[in-house]
Amino acid sequence: MAHQAEHRGEWGDVEWKGSAQQEPDDFYATATEIRDVTDVENWTNLSVNEAVCQYGRASNQRSCSLDIQDVSQECSIDGVTTDRLVMMNGTNNGIDGDSGGGWSFATVAYGSDVGWCFPTFTDNDVWSVADLYQEAIGVTVRQ
Repeated sequence: MAHQAEHRGEWGDVEWKGSAQQEPDDFYATATEIRDVTDVENWTNLSVNEAVCQYGRASNQRSCSLDIQDVSQECSIDGVTTDRLVMMNGTNNGIDGDSGGGWSFATVAYGSDVGWCFPTFTDNDVWSVADLYQEAIGVTVRQ
């Protein structure tokens, strides 16, 4: 897969690798289950205490045990101020390689995993919002 675009800053932390042509909107829910996106959660509809699931390809773990704690968190990642991240109320203990993996609920796409905000929020997972990919890197998630 070729590197297409990336953004770290005002619209989160997003990187796109793939082809320059239209690609399926499918995502991994588990190692053996691929789901078709039926909707993309609108950024303005995210709410505190809303449950969202994460799947990490490297860890091969799907967890739905966390709720949203903050719908727009700013933090510094590797010295870069990154904004509009959704912060969860804990961590799923993902591993290196889970970054970029999907956050979803059923067949609704929510976003992509960033990891943690060091050093301030080391016990809270954060992710970039799929609804903001257009602003970040000029692409949308089809539905």
